[in-house]
Amino acid sequence: MVRLIDAQVSYADHIAFSGFSLEVKKHESVSIIGRSGCGKTSLLYAIAGLIPLSKGTVALAEGSESCSIMFQQDRLLPWRKVIDNVLLGMKPGHETHAMELLGEMGLGHKAHDYPKQLSGGERQRVALARSLVRKPRLLLLDEPLASLDEQNRERMQEVIASVVEDHGITLILVTHNIQEAIFMGSRILLMTDEGITFERKNPYHRLPEFRTTDEFFALERELRSRLGGTA
Repeated sequence: MVRLIDAQVSYADHIAFSGFSLEVKKHESVSIIGRSGCGKTSLLYAIAGLIPLSKGTVALAEGSESCSIMFQQDRLLPWRKVIDNVLLGMKPGHETHAMELLGEMGLGHKAHDYPKQLSGGERQRVALARSLVRKPRLLLLDEPLASLDEQNRERMQEVIASVVEDHGITLILVTHNIQEAIFMGSRILLMTDEGITFERKNPYHRLPEFRTTDEFFALERELRSRLGGTA
């Protein structure tokens, strides 16, 4: 589905990351964690085709049109209602699905409000709905739930996981939250500016009540140890 070989992204004053190679298979859910500044966001932008690689190659099996990306910022248009922001750029016929997604996110009653009437967490959920309504083959999420409280964050993780599974979506998630990376990823990668330094398959992915199991906390301790603290 996605293949990067010896990829590098450079800006005028620094190298975001280099020597990055990764293959993500169709229907995989890959979580990427790492310290701030190691190039995680630049990596997603490169995969989506929003910025060019300085070196190396990136290939998407179904092309960039199959990809949907959710940015750290919600990027909602303030003059459009919530439902119109969700359907931005979509052809007619997706209104019902958009309303279903907003309902799952607890925002059905906000569909005709404007972004200024929403909290930061609500705006982020609208941006998430906008990414999911397209039913992409590849979904790229850049810290998608950072503005949410813990309860809503876990509920949205479950919504994303359900949509990804129901529609056979390939997922690449960038997050600083280790617990989120564990819950969402069938594979968890530790990234530095020199590429992947650690990779861990998650055999407990999709396990019922996974967050409360000993295996979950053992994996969290392992990842924290690898990071030398929190991400």
